[in-house]
Amino acid sequence: MPVTRNRLRPWAAVAAALGAALTLTSPAANAEQPAADPLALWTKTSTVRIAAGVTRTTWTEKVDLQTGTSPDNRVRPRILQIVEIDPTAGALTLESTVGASDGAAEKVIDQLAQVSAPTRHPYAGVNGGLFQLEPAGSGADIPVHSSVSATDGVLHSSSCWTGGKGSTGAVIQYGTPYITKLRTDLKLIGPSGETVRIDDFNRTPGRPTHCARDAEDTLVSAKPYVYTDPDEIVVFTDDYGLPVPRPGTDPKVVATTDAGFEVAIDAHGVVTKVREGRGGTVVPAGGRIIQGIGTGAQWLRDRLAVDDRVTIDQKLHDVTLDRDIPLDDSVDVVSSFHQLLRNGAIPTELPQSCSEERTGRNGTTQICIDSRTALGTNVYGRPVLATLSGETTEDGVYKEANEDGAYLRDFATLLSDPDLGIIDAINLDGGGSTTLVTRTATGPVVNTPPTDRLSGAFVHRKVADSVYTGVGGYGMYAK
Repeated sequence: MPVTRNRLRPWAAVAAALGAALTLTSPAANAEQPAADPLALWTKTSTVRIAAGVTRTTWTEKVDLQTGTSPDNRVRPRILQIVEIDPTAGALTLESTVGASDGAAEKVIDQLAQVSAPTRHPYAGVNGGLFQLEPAGSGADIPVHSSVSATDGVLHSSSCWTGGKGSTGAVIQYGTPYITKLRTDLKLIGPSGETVRIDDFNRTPGRPTHCARDAEDTLVSAKPYVYTDPDEIVVFTDDYGLPVPRPGTDPKVVATTDAGFEVAIDAHGVVTKVREGRGGTVVPAGGRIIQGIGTGAQWLRDRLAVDDRVTIDQKLHDVTLDRDIPLDDSVDVVSSFHQLLRNGAIPTELPQSCSEERTGRNGTTQICIDSRTALGTNVYGRPVLATLSGETTEDGVYKEANEDGAYLRDFATLLSDPDLGIIDAINLDGGGSTTLVTRTATGPVVNTPPTDRLSGAFVHRKVADSVYTGVGGYGMYAK
């Protein structure tokens, strides 16, 4: 079970991955047609060639010259940025990354700097899926993916349960993304063939975040969404990068105080250490650490001893196509909770949600200021990255109250404009997480203004993962 970082990709696989993407663009029964010209009140202000096959197009919301406001009473115009990736025009790929480690949140620009092979040379990247930070008791900014996430075939979290229906995500394989419903099926197989469910990866046992991972999880908090399960087994991968959690990470969730039981295994699945209690140790290179609480701890305690061999059986199931996706080096997964576009239309189930509303300049109109990030594919089958945010001044100084965005369905409406040609898209993390980084002749540039504050200054938020395009080659370069 070593975490492999090198990969050779045959060109032939591109066609297969693209074919899978096209399979999922059949007309959706539960979708409505978007407005005819959602960008009528926007101006295409620039198109910049970042690299061969990578372009960034900026759309700016029009401003009323008499009142100095945008049409829906925003103080300043919003900026929509679209990065289109054309693998036929250059040796390009699309990847996700967790940066230096899965256990430490980092800014997008820092995660892209950690891409393992310099030849990947990221040209453009955005923040990835939703996440929550472990409580302050964990002692570090430890992000927990809110649904299924994977890099290079290594799972970093399980899917949402939702009655066995899984959750929305983008599978990126051989540089091509496709959007589907995903479900993880995880189990630990003991030396005598007995099995037990694995609840998740790389997070505190007893405390699933954002969504239930199985029918046994119970909601304990809605702001943020936190669930609990007193009987869990959680596996930590060797790219977690930090000492694994100790008991008592969250004093508000009783299950996390369970002392539990811990098992270390090497790259061959051989048990190298067992002990009462858990936490504070680092995952061995190529190996895994398994933590259990409640009945999960008892299962480990009763069945595993040093020199036993165990198997971590993990399946990633495409619910839409009813097939298992082999978890090899070619597979990355970026999580989402909402599909914005399906076959060019807005799904009827997409909510008009917003995390933060404010009153517009007229003093009465409510506007949503959630910055937004999206990943999708267009009519040519090409990957597309998109961000919607506030603007900066001409000299690059960030303005006050610069966070700006849209209600979720309104964001989808913008992306549905025929001029953009986007067919399928998912919503990624937004608000202060929204970040677009592009490479220029003088180095990387962050193209979206920060909205979080640290000691009074605007800063870009640290995130759990990123999606980027860089040098590909499929067989010419190793990751």
